[in-house]
Amino acid sequence: MTGLLPLHAYSQLSEAQQDFLTGIEYLKQGDRENANRIKARLQTHPLYPIFLHQDMVRQLDKTPSFVIEGFLNNYSHLAVAQRLTESWIKHLDEQNNWPLLLKQVSDPQHIRTELQCAYYQAQLQTQADDFILENAQTLWLSQLASTKPCQRLEAQLLKTNQLPSWIIWQKIESAFQTNQADVAQALARHLSTSDRQAVTQWLDFHNNPKKLMLTLPNLESAFLNRKIFLHSLNRLANIEPQTAQQLLQLHQQRYQIHTDEQKTILRTASLRLFIRDDEEAKHFLHDYNQQHSDADSLRWQAQISLRQSDWKTLQLTLEKMDTTQQQQAKWQYWRARSYQQLGHPQQARHIFQQLAQQRNYYGFLAADQLNMPYRLDSQPNPSTEQLAATRKKYPALDLIENLLAVGWRVFATREWNHLLNQADQNDLTAIAQIAHDWQHHVFAFRALAQGQQWDQLTLRFPTPYQQPVMQNADKNQLDPAWIYSIMRRESAYQTDIRSSAGAVGLMQLRPSTARYIGRQNGLPRQTYQNLTDAQSNIELGSAYLAYLMNKFDGHIVKATAAYNAGPRRVENWTATIDLLDADQWIDSIPFTETRRYVKAVLEHKIIFGKLLEQKPQRLSHLMQPIQEPVTGS
Repeated sequence: MTGLLPLHAYSQLSEAQQDFLTGIEYLKQGDRENANRIKARLQTHPLYPIFLHQDMVRQLDKTPSFVIEGFLNNYSHLAVAQRLTESWIKHLDEQNNWPLLLKQVSDPQHIRTELQCAYYQAQLQTQADDFILENAQTLWLSQLASTKPCQRLEAQLLKTNQLPSWIIWQKIESAFQTNQADVAQALARHLSTSDRQAVTQWLDFHNNPKKLMLTLPNLESAFLNRKIFLHSLNRLANIEPQTAQQLLQLHQQRYQIHTDEQKTILRTASLRLFIRDDEEAKHFLHDYNQQHSDADSLRWQAQISLRQSDWKTLQLTLEKMDTTQQQQAKWQYWRARSYQQLGHPQQARHIFQQLAQQRNYYGFLAADQLNMPYRLDSQPNPSTEQLAATRKKYPALDLIENLLAVGWRVFATREWNHLLNQADQNDLTAIAQIAHDWQHHVFAFRALAQGQQWDQLTLRFPTPYQQPVMQNADKNQLDPAWIYSIMRRESAYQTDIRSSAGAVGLMQLRPSTARYIGRQNGLPRQTYQNLTDAQSNIELGSAYLAYLMNKFDGHIVKATAAYNAGPRRVENWTATIDLLDADQWIDSIPFTETRRYVKAVLEHKIIFGKLLEQKPQRLSHLMQPIQEPVTGS
């Protein structure tokens, strides 16, 4: 019985690990006799608490409460104890065992929302005072995604007439504001006939905000008409920004629109124009920032100034930012660049010198401005003695290693995150080294991030899969440091990870892209149909990078952006540019994700180059100017 493991992986497991998987299959089949036999054999093994948990959650109705409480006491240091607590609370809720349920919760703020619903349901059933009722109503208002315990709480509140229409209307408005119109519709059934009609009209304007161009809300309630108008106008600003601005001016007096409400609508309109790269975005943002301004709107205006090389406006915009935003490396760099462009080299040099002490994208660019060396020193890794002491101190590490071995990654991840929250700060580097030795690098990255151990370069930037990386780098005439940078950013070296967009594996390739590249390169079908295989994924990902480099005439900045956002978008973003410095273009990319992606990949490429013992390379040498594409390229 291999469960989800391939047969070859199952055969490499220890006898106890195989027993664990076999025992889980017995539990699923309801074979108590064989499951108990396996359980007895696992008593001294690290996987034993997981097996106990799986046994108990399958028969909570038959498990005495003292057995569950014993488990929770014995394994309180493990995440699985928290999981059992959650299952137990939901079971007690379904059984209406209110006193025992309340006994499990010491502080409702420290449990998940659906369990809070169960807790307040129990409180209402046993000691419903005004304080409990108010907390239950507040919780109900905050929850738009319904779960079974929260549905039971809602039913109890409705049954006892504790959800008056004014509270239901609050939740309906929240549902519309968060674009969950189906929730608003469902809630309307608890209102009067006239109120249901009002929700129907609100829904109509919500789904078709362009209706405001022809008609206005016409309910008897002026209060609701105003609510519907403002909500729909803000949605219209996302579709027709200029029209929304005109309607705002036209009906400002009619609806007595407050300054904050105007700000919300104008901000939405400005963002939409910015994303569309509309010529009017600059004027919209200038007017908005003159009266309101916030961190995002100032950033958008700064990005437009960068794209247009408007250094004076950029400086004025930077001066409007608050101190925290101004001190960010990004805006410090651009303040220095604006000084440089406006003829103030000494002010620019002073800022560049400070930035060059940092090991990041802007620190490298600043160092290039002054021809200074990069900060690429790494701290030594923990000793063998430190690792042994750490494993002894944290027995959960043995459990996590076994969970990874048997393919129970979700459970391993829960235990890892739980461990990091409990561990001493000084132990996190050793814990990261242990995960690194397991070749489970994403765990190492989390430990290092939690400990803010940014100088552990060999742990933060490992180089696994060297044979296929080097082979395909040579085959496609690519820098292996670039391949590693892409791979680390895309998947954190997880071979079987899948994105919401359907991208798969180490280099996060979509099946359609893999198929196209595979056929273009004459690769066998098995290669582009097996994207969770490291060798195949690296081969196809490297070939795709080579394709993008060829498409963008060897321009690594454009190729990197295209790997993230797609070639068509990059072509659109560069279509009207005559000539622009690469650093300006990168920080004016409309997509936040792509801006961050390109900077991270270029930064990491420099670090990987150092770790691969390559000839030192300057980041500025990768930053070819951005020019309008040649027709037919």
